Amino acid sequence: MSRFVSFCLILFSLSATGCLQGNATGPTGTVDGHLTKKGKSLSADTKVVFMNSSSGLAAFGSTKEDGAFQILDSDNNEQLPVGTYRVMIQPPADQLGGEEEPSAEEALDNPVHSKPKKNGAEFHFKYRQLSTSGLEYEIKEGPNTIDIDLE
Repeated sequence: MSRFVSFCLILFSLSATGCLQGNATGPTGTVDGHLTKKGKSLSADTKVVFMNSSSGLAAFGSTKEDGAFQILDSDNNEQLPVGTYRVMIQPPADQLGGEEEPSAEEALDNPVHSKPKKNGAEFHFKYRQLSTSGLEYEIKEGPNTIDIDLE
């Protein structure tokens, strides 16, 4: 099972139990944009993951052929609570090199497994983790267009 699928299953479980619920009564915004590297679109199905720095809410979207993406939460809702979000990028499954990634349980039990493996992705490895991507955006009330151009 890929790391991204494991990550999504954990997020879905936490969201379903109410641990990652956003402030449904507060202001919200929508997020769409384009993901590129030096102005050129990356492969379709590249994942763009947004994580709210204060609430822990995670939401994501996949790129289309032209690099366009729309961010949705685990309930397929496009309305996200306003706030600061850190962002990581995950390559499509076919770029992971066919290596089996550890399950979520294995990654939690053994920190060595939690580090993503280097691969043949179209972009620098640092973008695959929230702690090293350097990508952070403020989501404001209403529509937000966020174009991300990787180095």
